[in-house]
Parts: sequence; C-alpha cells; structure tokens
Amino acid sequence: MTELSDTAVADQLLAALRERTGLSQLDYAEPPQPITGGFETLTYGFRLAAAEALPEHLDRPLVLRIFSAQVGPAQSQREAAVQNSLSDLAFPVPLVREQFDSGIDGRSFNIMDRVEGESLLSRVASDPAQFQPVVKWTALVHTRLHQVDPVPVIRGFEDAGFPLEGFSFEQRLSYLNRYFAGDTFAQLRPCMDWLNENRPEQQSPPAVCHGDFHPGNIMVNGDKVTGVIDWPGISFADPELDVATSLILIKVGAAQVDPEALPMVMQMADYYIATYSEIRPLDSSKIEYYEVLRSFRAFTRGTAMRTPETPAELMPRDGYVWSSDIALKLLRSLIGEITGIELPLPDGVES
Repeated sequence: MTELSDTAVADQLLAALRERTGLSQLDYAEPPQPITGGFETLTYGFRLAAAEALPEHLDRPLVLRIFSAQVGPAQSQREAAVQNSLSDLAFPVPLVREQFDSGIDGRSFNIMDRVEGESLLSRVASDPAQFQPVVKWTALVHTRLHQVDPVPVIRGFEDAGFPLEGFSFEQRLSYLNRYFAGDTFAQLRPCMDWLNENRPEQQSPPAVCHGDFHPGNIMVNGDKVTGVIDWPGISFADPELDVATSLILIKVGAAQVDPEALPMVMQMADYYIATYSEIRPLDSSKIEYYEVLRSFRAFTRGTAMRTPETPAELMPRDGYVWSSDIALKLLRSLIGEITGIELPLPDGVES
C-alpha cells in the first residue's frame, strides 16, 4: 500500500473532521502517530482537542484506519457495520465512531476507539513462556465469537448494503473457481475438483467468522480482552471454516517465521483445537475440508504470483506473503495429507 506522509494524514484528517463536526477550531491534543501492523491499511493513533466542547463520541483516544484505494469505500463500510453490530452484542471490538468514504488521499477511512493494552502476539513475543496461555486464550475468545447470535450482525451487515451471499462459504468457493475458467492453472485442477465434489452441508444460521483470527488480532490489558481487531475477512459460515483458517495461520504462518519450530507449531495447533473443542464441539471432517480450502486458496494465489501468464484480475495485490518457498511446500504437504493429491510446485521452488 502506498505510504502517505504523517503530515498529509494529519492535515487531511483534521480537514475532514472539521467539515463533518462543524468545529472550525478542531485540533489535535495528540497528532496522528503510526501504529505498526496490517498489510493493506495504514493505522494511526491520535486524540482530538477543541476550543469548543468536543462531541462525546470523539472525546477519547482514537484510531484512524485508512484503507487501500484499490478496495474503495466498501471495506470501511463493512468493517463499521460488523464491528458496531458486534459491539451492540457486548463482544469486545473497537466501536467505529465515524466512517468516511473518502477524504485522505481519496481513500476511505474509519475512526474508532483505541483499545487498551497489547496484542497476545506481543505478549508471547516478549515472554515465550506465555505460549500456552496465549494459545488457550485465543481459542476461548474464538469460541465466544462463534457463540454470538449471528442474526443481528447479519441484519446490520445487510442494512449497510452487503447481501449475505457475498460473504458466505459459497462465495469463497466461487472465488477459487475463477482461477480455473481457463487453463493457466490446469495442473492444480484436481484439488479444485476435490473441493467442489466434497463441499460440506452448511449450518443454519451461519456463524460470524473473522477470517484472520490469531493472537496478533486480539488485544488484552492484564487479564481482560479489550478488543478483537482487523475485520476485512468477515464471512458468515460454519465455525469450522474460521477455526481451520486459524489452524493454517498457525501451521504455515508461524512455521514461515521459524521453520525449525515446526514441531512446536504443530503442538500449538493441537492444543488450540483441544481447547476450543472443550467448549464447543467441532466436526472433524469439516475441519479437514476447510483446511484444504484455506491451504489451496493460499497455494493457488502463491502459484499465481510466480506465474507470468496469470491474468491481471487474478494476481494478488501488493505481493503475497504465502508465496514463499517454505509456505508453498507446507501448504502442498497439508493438502496432500488430507486429499492424497500431490500438487506440483511452481517453477523455481525445489521440492
């Protein structure tokens, strides 16, 4: 994502807020400061001040989340709808106080509460002995999300203009099938066929699924969860889809960082499943299916990054973290273990 200068962000944000609030003297008590994290957004912490009384909803520590110009305003609208619906149900998420379709370099952005504390990932990074409690905490918060009543969240989502079918399991499968409209990825078609032929029956109503649920997106302060953040991957589907996605993030994402830690990473995945299942039973056959779905999506997109003939509309934006040699080999192995299909690695990746 193209960077903006901190000065440009501060000036354009203030102009947008002055126009919306009608407070011409609105200023900063704390100017926007970058917050690290996120591949497709720019994030800043800030606080406002004014000669007049600030509106109550803006008189607090705030976060600015600027979205990529490529996604348009839809992503900011979706995240606002989901986070605010979940907040109404007392699930810990930052409340979106203002949503703008444009205003900073022509990009959409949200202004939300800044949650206190640190991420669970930061906690385990500073103290590796916290690894087991962090995995347990992640699983417990995940079960809590999947126990949320989805009906009001879906209603808020659809009221914001986003039909449910566009954020379902079927949509994810359709997204993958686009890669096989032609013959560019014909060598991967056996796995796509397996996914189409073995699709599981969907529960009704579907659960609220985060889509990127891992310790880096769970904020805690002491022994309290203060917020689950980063919601661009929202969908409404079987809980097993969301759990399987987290398992692949653990098995492949963490192993990419430290390949020698793979045995410990697999223990983490097993502990995560065991902890989750103590509270909410899981269908093991669905877990396996959705592990293949998530792995194959990553493998296909990683292959696309390494294939010069990939159509522009199928090329991942801004690079793709799952296209490394080790990620592709791990994904291929996971797919093969479940399906028995041995996918070819892209050119340049040694088996």
